[in-house]
Amino acid sequence: MARFYVFQGKKVLWNLLIVAMVVLALVYVFYADDVVDIEEVTGDPPLEEPNMAVFTDSSGGEPPEFIELAEHITVRAVPTKFSEYRLERERVRSRQMELLESMAYDPSSDAENRITAQRELQTLIETMTRETEIENLLKAKGYLDGVVIINSETITVVVPASLTREEAASIGELIHRLTGVKLDRITIVDEPLRV
Repeated sequence: MARFYVFQGKKVLWNLLIVAMVVLALVYVFYADDVVDIEEVTGDPPLEEPNMAVFTDSSGGEPPEFIELAEHITVRAVPTKFSEYRLERERVRSRQMELLESMAYDPSSDAENRITAQRELQTLIETMTRETEIENLLKAKGYLDGVVIINSETITVVVPASLTREEAASIGELIHRLTGVKLDRITIVDEPLRV
């Protein structure tokens, strides 16, 4: 036997109103934390600063102490010469890739030139991958801002630290094992960061 429900007009209206209020309450509860400060949107501080002191309960009859709350501080990355080295390397690599891609996919070029350009493009991509791998290994060894530049027969490594002879030899040996480039073709430059 089938059941049929009959809804009265007023009951449906009240039920919809209650459901809408519950949905709005849930939206308010879950999105209240995502309210953006005016300072974040406009970059200007609010008109009035709240009092930045809090009373603490002291024991032993001592007077209450003030604890100053820290102001909101935004930390921004400061470009270093190492990031500039990396950006310049990326600019040069992207220009090389554009040129090789235009040659490799140019239908008016003969097949031999296209194949040569495709091989050079593949070699360039492998070089970029190897540079990134070596930089990540340098990060793992504690040289966070190291830059690696691989040319056809030489490798230049710039690290932001003063290196001892043993540390430089360790880095050179690591690069030699990864790339197969002779040690006399690897240049390691230590440039300590100066603030």
